[in-house]
Amino acid sequence: MRINHPRPQLGRQRDLGVEFIDGVAIVESLHPERERALLQHGYTITADPEIEAPFQESIGEPIVDLEKLTRAELRGMLPEDADVPAKASHSELVDLVAALPADPIPGSVDNGDGSFTMPALEG
Repeated sequence: MRINHPRPQLGRQRDLGVEFIDGVAIVESLHPERERALLQHGYTITADPEIEAPFQESIGEPIVDLEKLTRAELRGMLPEDADVPAKASHSELVDLVAALPADPIPGSVDNGDGSFTMPALEG
C-alpha cells in the first residue's frame, strides 16, 4: 500500500507509527485500526499492485486459490485418513480443504487447546 501524508515534507517523518520519506510511505499491510486512524487524519491510502501480490505476511508463501485447483490437487491436500466420497464434486472438495485447520506459524507456541501464540519479541 502507498500512504500519502496530508502535510508532506522533504526527508523523513514519522506519524502514527508509519515512516514517511518525502511524504510517502510504502507498506505491505496495515492493521485495520491503524488504517482507520490514518484515514481519519487525512492520509490517503492507495493499493500498490506490486506490493499487494498475494503473499502471506512473515511466511512468504503464495496464497492458494482453491477454486483454481483441480480435483486431484484438492484431494492431495486432504489428509490420507479423510473420509472423502469417490465422486465428490469440485465444490465439495474445496469445502473440505477450506475446513482444514491452518498450520501454526513457525516459531509459535502450542497452547494445548488447539490454539497457538507467538512469543513476545525481545529487544
